[in-house]
Amino acid sequence: MTTTATPSFTPALNKGGVLCALAVALIWSGWSVATRLAMKTTLAPADVTMLRFGVAALFLWPILLRHGVGLRRIGVAKVCIMLVGAGVPFMMAASIGMRFAPASHVATLMIGSMPIFVALLSAFLYGERFSRMQVCGLLTVVVGAACMGGYALIAHRAAGEWRGDLLFLCGGLLFASYTVVQRRSGISPWHATALVNVGSALIFAPIYCLLLRPAIFTAPLQDVLFQVVAQGICVAILAMFFYAEAVRRLGASRAAIFGALSPALAVLLGMPVLAEFPSAVSLAGIALVMVGVVLVVTGAKPKGADRAGNISTDQ
Repeated sequence: MTTTATPSFTPALNKGGVLCALAVALIWSGWSVATRLAMKTTLAPADVTMLRFGVAALFLWPILLRHGVGLRRIGVAKVCIMLVGAGVPFMMAASIGMRFAPASHVATLMIGSMPIFVALLSAFLYGERFSRMQVCGLLTVVVGAACMGGYALIAHRAAGEWRGDLLFLCGGLLFASYTVVQRRSGISPWHATALVNVGSALIFAPIYCLLLRPAIFTAPLQDVLFQVVAQGICVAILAMFFYAEAVRRLGASRAAIFGALSPALAVLLGMPVLAEFPSAVSLAGIALVMVGVVLVVTGAKPKGADRAGNISTDQ
């Protein structure tokens, strides 16, 4: 049987992918809290977006200069999808949404929806299939996310929160599209990280400086420095690299499912930082989400295994 040029799912490879995916979940949960805090300062969504991509671009431009944009290798359409899915539109959707809805909503509706969107896109575009255990895991994640976010959305719905919720869902779809395309782009994790951040900074910087009202030069220094570390280093560089590496090692669907841990971690971080304490329903949702992640990861099987022991996996 002919095999595609992808890494096989060996135990060592899975361990590294799981560690990368867990690191991403922790960084993403901290990002949701940090961005929510930024929206309570004088910084606007555009300021946070500029800090994220501008700071990261300063560190990553040598990588892009060495490898190039890769339009011929990747394709113009895929490059555009990557820039939109993980670039300025994604970040603006998330940060503007946090002006209307709390951090627990972004963790549940945006990050929690990513694995579902990835599964749907992978199945629709590339015919990927999941085992019964993985399907049960996906459904468990959906139920857990509904427990965590549904109670808050219904019982404590404030005026205008639906705007933030809608933006979070759009953000989840955008990043899911990046996940699927990046997996099949054929470029290294560092190359993908540099492409998204440097490209986004070059596109957004003129718009930010000429058409918007920059506040990063007048805002309190501690607010700016905090976002520089949280957005420009932890999220834009570390999380993007770990995510790309997890996708390479685990596959898009299995890597994205670890994002379902972020709602639970965000709730735990939100208690001391944002003084948000989960209800009993939210705690039940945390448990369900974690169970769903375990089911999806343990239920994964090498795709295309034939009787001769050959393995064909998709990239």
